[in-house]
Order: sequence, then structure tokens, then C-alpha cells
Amino acid sequence: MLKYLKFFVGVFYLFFVLSFIMPLYCILTCKPKRAQEYWSKAAIKSLRLRFKVLGHNIQTNKKTVLLVNHRTQGDFFIHDVVTQYSANFLARFMVAIIFPFCYIFSQLLTRSVWFFRRGGSDLNKFFLWLDKKYETCYRQNLLVYPEGHRMSDASKTGKLKTGMLRYAYERNIDTQIIIVVGIEDAFNEKKFHVSWGPTNITCQIDDIIKPGQFDSFEDFFQFVDRRFSELFTQTYMLHYKKD
Repeated sequence: MLKYLKFFVGVFYLFFVLSFIMPLYCILTCKPKRAQEYWSKAAIKSLRLRFKVLGHNIQTNKKTVLLVNHRTQGDFFIHDVVTQYSANFLARFMVAIIFPFCYIFSQLLTRSVWFFRRGGSDLNKFFLWLDKKYETCYRQNLLVYPEGHRMSDASKTGKLKTGMLRYAYERNIDTQIIIVVGIEDAFNEKKFHVSWGPTNITCQIDDIIKPGQFDSFEDFFQFVDRRFSELFTQTYMLHYKKD
């Protein structure tokens, strides 16, 4: 019983209290566009996360699609920090229902979380919607989860979906893979687990992938799929010290 109480108190504090207080602070200090950034910083500090970042730098000066592995609901603020507050997030409308303050501050202040309804079959219409979102956002990058769902505690990646990779290819947008491992040790909703740290997180950032350098979408997809799996395995083995 104590485990569940600790977890739900943690969820309430991280996703409701902080997501209300930090945007309010940003409004009062005339920094409304940084509301998500301040929420993420406060959540990371509360959980006492320690990051080990390997590889290349995040591209923040040019529009980039960031392909990140999805582990828990804690990814939302953890990945915001890892990407240096440069990314807009794609999220299902279900997230807005579960965490309403996130929806409110995104719509009114930051424009950094793009809520969509899953199940649409018209990709071209969806891509045009993304283009319009890009025209009004404040951040350069777009963070997506190509596996399509959370892979909690998995020791390998899931099968990548083609949708957002096709968007990157058709729009010739630079693409960058980011792997983050260790989040479940801090926050894992499937196990009703939250830890107030300190917890180590390992991140590996790959080099920029240029879609225009591939002859076809199939070649581009196969390269990204292989590289995503390779980078995850390297990062996972390094973090958990497995041979």
C-alpha cells in the first residue's frame, strides 16, 4: 500500500503541482514561452537525475526531426532536458485528458506540445497539419517516438513505424537519433515506481542523418531502423554494464 501511495503522490507532484506552479511562475516573471522548460527543470531536480551524455551535439539551429526511444511517461520532461529545450513534442489527445495542465500551458503559452488523434489514415493531411504547426511554434525541432508506444523495461527496440520517417524524408528534414536509458529506475508507471534519486541516466546522441542522401524512402528507413537498434543496444549495454 505504501508503494502505491508514494507513486500517486509522486505523479500528482510531478504532473499536476509542478505543471501548474512553474507555468504560473513563468507568467509572473514575463517568460511564458519557457513554461515547459521550467517545468522540466523542476521535475528533473526533484527526481535528482544525473545525466551521462555521449556522442554528438543536439542540432538546435536548424529544423530537425529527433527520433527518441520511448520508455515511460517520465520521458516527457526528461527528453525535454536531453534535447536542450529545443523540441516540440507530438502527443495523443489522451495525454491532454490525463494531464490537463500540460495541455493548457502548451496551448496558451509554449505551443511546444502538438496534440493529435491517433487513427487517421490520410498521411498527407497529417503532414500538412505538421507544416502549419511548424509555422507558429517557437522551437526548432520535432521530437517523435518512432516505436509508436512505450517500451518499458525492454532490452531491445520495437519495430519502427514509417509515418514520421516518411514526413522527414518527403520534407527533406535532417534527422537525429537519441537514445536514453535508465528512466525506469526513476519513474515507471507500469510498476507504480517513483524514486527521488539520485538516479543515473545514460544518453547517446547520434550524428545527423540527411534524408536527401538516400535514393529512396525504403533505403532511408532501413538505415534509420538499423542504426536506431544499434545505438539502443550500445547504450543499454553501457548503462547496465552488460557484456
